Amino acid sequence: MSDKIKFCTCVTTDVEKLKHYWKLYRFNKNNGLMCMGTPMIPTAMIDSNFKLNKTTLLNRVNEIDAFDIPLEFQNKDLLEIVINNNVTGIDRFTYSFTFTKDKWKAIGEDPFEIMNNYEEEQSGKIKSALKRNI
Repeated sequence: MSDKIKFCTCVTTDVEKLKHYWKLYRFNKNNGLMCMGTPMIPTAMIDSNFKLNKTTLLNRVNEIDAFDIPLEFQNKDLLEIVINNNVTGIDRFTYSFTFTKDKWKAIGEDPFEIMNNYEEEQSGKIKSALKRNI
């Protein structure tokens, strides 16, 4: 994972078609949905560098220039970062963070929590997601 990763708001198409993307969700106590389904294997179990990658991402999202434009975050906002989406033969990695007391904190991924209690607020493309091997 690159420590120079940049979260761009420039994408107007469906971000889930991108290789790397991010989504910002806003907590909505009145969502009223109850979604259920089959859980997927968490990234922590398939990413051999999970702790390092999560720490790298956590440090980056807490830097003032992580996003291409200033965004106003609120307590309970949730940020989902997806790496290697729709890439044949490579595992898709998802990292989740919650905004509390003016900073992002790492949390475990929980797609049902997102579906049941959050609404998508913004999303975009990720640039410079991975380090290049030299």
